[in-house]
Amino acid sequence: MNCPDQTTGAKPVHFGTDLRADLYGLVFGTGKTGVVISHMNGGDVCQGTPFGKELAQAGYRVLVFDFAGFGVSSAAAGVTYADQVKAAAAALRADGATSIVLLGGSMGATATLAAAPGITPPPAAVVALSPPLLFSNDNAEAGAAKLSMPVLYAAGALESEYPENIAKLAAETPKNVPHQTVLGEASLNHGLYLTDPAIGVPGVRTAVEDFLKKYAPAS
Repeated sequence: MNCPDQTTGAKPVHFGTDLRADLYGLVFGTGKTGVVISHMNGGDVCQGTPFGKELAQAGYRVLVFDFAGFGVSSAAAGVTYADQVKAAAAALRADGATSIVLLGGSMGATATLAAAPGITPPPAAVVALSPPLLFSNDNAEAGAAKLSMPVLYAAGALESEYPENIAKLAAETPKNVPHQTVLGEASLNHGLYLTDPAIGVPGVRTAVEDFLKKYAPAS
């Protein structure tokens, strides 16, 4: 972990033994509404910690974690990123959350969309920031087509394929499921950097915060 100065006061957790993995995460806050933040390719808990701490201060219980083979989590053969998101949601419920939101950036967003339809009880809401349509064994389009909970898709307006990706995913989302797309105006920001308190896009941050207040308020 490369951000010890940002993680003071967090509770370390380990989970994933049922996947034959040792996944490491940090829990911020004590609210009943939990938010799982899934990082981008090449990242670790540090990517989601700044926004996660803000959410914790707003009353949420937040879990940031390292995917297997990243950060502190040990590598695990044959374990999909989506399965790890499912394990993270279960770990946050075990910690005391009674309602779960899944929020991911880039690789983590694809994993989030692939995981969400298979989680019981279903997540209250999903936020996908700059999702690739495919990453490793995870398929964002197939996941989007099976969603039953509100979802927000976002990307930087000047990112390469990602504005097109979120439009495709919105089109795949069932029409009776509340969903919206948000583009970061004149922004090349990608994934979790869209919501980072220091470098994020204010319009995207506000949209995500309003979306959470509407569909998964802190409790």
